[in-house]
Amino acid sequence: MKAGRTGALAASVLLTLAVAGCGGGGATGGADATALVVGGETIADEKLYSAAKDEGSLVFYTGGSEQSEKAVTEAFTKATGIDVEIVRLAPNKLTERILAEAGARKLGADVIRTSGEDIILSLAKAGAFQKLAVPAAVKAAVGDAVKEDGLYFSGFDRVYSFAYNNAVIPKDQAPKNWADLLDPKWQGKLSIVQVGAGGSTAALTRFQFDKIGEDYLTKFAANKPRIFDSSAGQTDALARGEVAVATMPVATGIGSIADGAPITVAVPAEGAVGYPFYVGVGAQAPSPAAAKVFASWLLSKDAQKIAVQQGDYPVRKDVGTPKAGDVAFPAADSGWLYRADAKTMLAHTAEDAKRWREIFGYTG
Repeated sequence: MKAGRTGALAASVLLTLAVAGCGGGGATGGADATALVVGGETIADEKLYSAAKDEGSLVFYTGGSEQSEKAVTEAFTKATGIDVEIVRLAPNKLTERILAEAGARKLGADVIRTSGEDIILSLAKAGAFQKLAVPAAVKAAVGDAVKEDGLYFSGFDRVYSFAYNNAVIPKDQAPKNWADLLDPKWQGKLSIVQVGAGGSTAALTRFQFDKIGEDYLTKFAANKPRIFDSSAGQTDALARGEVAVATMPVATGIGSIADGAPITVAVPAEGAVGYPFYVGVGAQAPSPAAAKVFASWLLSKDAQKIAVQQGDYPVRKDVGTPKAGDVAFPAADSGWLYRADAKTMLAHTAEDAKRWREIFGYTG
């Protein structure tokens, strides 16, 4: 994805943080501070922060969208002076790379972010992570988001809904709910990402089978949607008008809207699915101090506010609720957001994927 497509969202986030009095000013004294303090919480003490600044940079492996992660890393660099190199791949491809590198003990990631309970457990089992001592004040603010005594943690719940191209579809004709996508008028105009792309598509499939109805995907498939390998390619196609409607992570849609894409994100009455993105420090982190500072910072108020701005539900309760455009999402505990717990996802992911492929006749 071209660099110009990421700038608007990042600039918007930095401006919002600056106006709010956090951003770069969240670190006591900025990048020259003795400790990194954000919103009154110590993210890194003097020794760790000094070592991180001496390292000067880190490598971030992520399965998140390029737009959303660019906004996050630019805010972190502004606050700390530490540069971040993003390596972005779809979660399934990212997993393959991490497992290969970890197996050879040449893992190049300082910090890893990805989705999918099966994926995060496979990475942990392969020894891809080292434990992070999350600062006490931060850990208290995020509750049970920290897993396995700091081996990895949940950074936010991303929301999967759908979106449409508003230059192709007039507002009064636009689909508003999941049921609307079954109308034959959308035949050949829909799109969806294949079920094996990562935790996002696994979560969406579980939601559709469990909440929307056992036969929903069969009816959806009858409208002959175009199937993509990743949300990045799908989003570009939607922005260009090659498809009219796309199932999509909300953060991906918001990032594209900030870059000028004619996209509107739907907030369907039947609900939407939330799925966690997990974060861990790489087991052989080349820049271990910077990795620990960045990972801890991702749980700070500043970083969690960015998640909210991108349409994600934060793991903290003191940073607000997300929205799509002018439409605020319902509260996390309202029942609108469907969440399948880790045990449920692990029990159903393989069978759901098999059924999905049979329904769509997908062999890729």
